[in-house]
Amino acid sequence: MVPPKRRDDNWIDGLRGIASFIVVTGHILTAFAPYLHSPSTSQEGRPLLFQLPIIRLCVGGRAAVCIFFLVTGFVNSINPIKNMQAGNTELALTNLAKSTFTRSGRLFFPTNIGATVAWTVCQLGGFNIARRADAPWIRMVAKTPGPTFWLAVKALLRNWTFFWNNGDGTYDPVHWTIVFFLSGSMRIYLTLLATALVRARWRITIIVFLYIFSWCTSDYIVGININSGLLLAHLQATYGSRATSTLPKPLPALLILVGLLICSFPQDNHQWTGWSFAMRRLMLSITPVHAERFIGRYWVNVGCTVLMTGVFFSRNARRLLTHPLFNFLGRCSFPVYLLHNTLLRSLLVWMVYGASAASAEEWGRKNQDGSPAQLRRGGTATFVVAVPVFYAVLYAVAWAWMERVDPLCARIVGWMRERMFAEEEELGREMTTGVGGTSGGNGNGNGNGNGNGNGGGGVNGTMAREKEKEKELWMDLISNAGPSGSGSGSGSGSLSSATTAHTPAFYVALPRQQGSYLRHPAKQRSRAEQRY
Repeated sequence: MVPPKRRDDNWIDGLRGIASFIVVTGHILTAFAPYLHSPSTSQEGRPLLFQLPIIRLCVGGRAAVCIFFLVTGFVNSINPIKNMQAGNTELALTNLAKSTFTRSGRLFFPTNIGATVAWTVCQLGGFNIARRADAPWIRMVAKTPGPTFWLAVKALLRNWTFFWNNGDGTYDPVHWTIVFFLSGSMRIYLTLLATALVRARWRITIIVFLYIFSWCTSDYIVGININSGLLLAHLQATYGSRATSTLPKPLPALLILVGLLICSFPQDNHQWTGWSFAMRRLMLSITPVHAERFIGRYWVNVGCTVLMTGVFFSRNARRLLTHPLFNFLGRCSFPVYLLHNTLLRSLLVWMVYGASAASAEEWGRKNQDGSPAQLRRGGTATFVVAVPVFYAVLYAVAWAWMERVDPLCARIVGWMRERMFAEEEELGREMTTGVGGTSGGNGNGNGNGNGNGNGGGGVNGTMAREKEKEKELWMDLISNAGPSGSGSGSGSGSLSSATTAHTPAFYVALPRQQGSYLRHPAKQRSRAEQRY
């Protein structure tokens, strides 16, 4: 089996890497500085530096999660949408089926391995100090070891299975979003399947309707975000490499700035400052009544959508996000997300509360009701040392995971796909017939599975302009073009094996004429009737 190739540097990975870093930073600050979720120190007080707009995004974990959902909608739909708009519907549906099958495994195996790591640390007593920390958020997410080994194993089995029903993770509550990533991916694939034969403008109309429906039904975690990603994917399919030269240079920068400002909407105490209270009143006027507690989720969707749109049209922003550092963060983003909470509750807590826990007097203190007293955290110097060490260990472990665990999970999913998927011939693709034209046009031909064919046209079957389009489409889609067992011949004479050896698999399997038939069935049918 061919090992998975390293991804090329790209701005999506850079954006994903920054988002994962913000998730970790947000959880650390939620644990030790929860007041940063408010826009100021009090209703009458002045804001701190890290409570100001944009700067406060260091605690913007919700905005980072929104970015993940937008990226999910964008990445999972971009190639199917390109295929559909190019008329390669058969290729789009084939790859859609493969993606639907493999997506579950690519999330299931790493997540359960991460849960097993958290379970092991818990059973070994790694969270014991965290359960006595003076930080409420850390105590809330720190679990107790099982009373017996058998009960602990049963809890792990529940975490492996029933967790995927509602995201209620026993040993790492932070994993709850992964269940929504999986369900969101399936909704994306279903939308693409339902609109595979729909023209682009009507597909966009349907997605806009789904966005509005999600907005009105308080589907603020998954629905509005994945549909925003689908719309961004249509922008990519429409503009491609021309996107960065489409808008005037100041406009993408302005969109990025506005997006960051909108994402700065605070999580708590919106009424404490004028700007956050005005944003609250505006959002309450356009959201369902029962969504009052979650208007921040709506604002981060709007902000992240505007932000990603600005990045999409900005050459400088893309160049920055393509930097090797950000792409390294992006490639490590999933293991960082899976493991950071386990290391936070163990390694970081040990460093912050270690001195207090090492004191027999402190460890033995009791509250008035007889329960163990909370441990005191270290001072500023402790955090100055502990936080950099925590990040260094986290990304070192994530890199090792990326090098060892990710390829293993990919091989398992690849093995399952090879064992379970039908051969291409079984899918009815062993013979494809192209519809040609007159002797002065495209010719006509038929081919066998090896790509050899003969035609009755007087000139080559594909004009130069069509060849350029096919070459461009090949470069866009070659990463998703699977092996094909069918072939096609067109033009005058026969196609040599050397030619078909360098022909993209999707072009051999599906001639351009057939793609046109799928795009314009009525028009192509009338032309076919005239020919025959």
